[in-house]
Amino acid sequence: MGPLDHPVSRHRAYLTIAAIAVVAATLLLMSGTGSSLPVLGRLPLLPSVIVSAGLGLGALVLLDYRERLPQSHLWTAPRGLFVLAGLGALLALPPVAIDLALRFPRDLNLPLPDALFFYPAIAVVAEVQFHLIPLALLALIVPRWVPVWWIIAPVILVEPLFQVAYLSGPTLQALLVLGNVTLISAVQLWLFQRYGFAAMFGLRIAFYLFWHILWGSLRLTLLF
Repeated sequence: MGPLDHPVSRHRAYLTIAAIAVVAATLLLMSGTGSSLPVLGRLPLLPSVIVSAGLGLGALVLLDYRERLPQSHLWTAPRGLFVLAGLGALLALPPVAIDLALRFPRDLNLPLPDALFFYPAIAVVAEVQFHLIPLALLALIVPRWVPVWWIIAPVILVEPLFQVAYLSGPTLQALLVLGNVTLISAVQLWLFQRYGFAAMFGLRIAFYLFWHILWGSLRLTLLF
């Protein structure tokens, strides 16, 4: 096995993304905001990103070993970037409609400029906790002959159920959020299975851009 065949070396895109997330969380901490943003329980943002980044790499190596990763990790740019941006914009439309009809809390989004550092950092935590770790655990348990979609299907529901559990709005709002986040999670995991982690992560960033950053700034003027 040559150096380019080492399991870790096949996840350079993930390592690059994780490093950017750590830098973003560090800058946010230096600005005085990061320490006030607990993520995993009471754990602040920076330790959460570092711990998640390490766990995510381990999960990818395990998925690689269990032969549950796509053969190609390429995502053609710039066409792929436009596709991800378009998908992110489309997937942001339903929560915007829910917000207009049923109104999410005022403090739903972190304001600019901190949002530019927070959302890339928290995206790594979310992808690892909601997708990579559950996938790796199931891949470890489920025999290799079982089709990969039997592993992916239950993982689709991890983030939607988490989101609804922490939602304090009316029942209709919770049901709509459950459906919307389930759709986003399903599209992300499809991208992961076809194109690898970078595509899945890229869609989350695109969604965050339209939902949390662009709409997050606009909603304060329109709704409050």
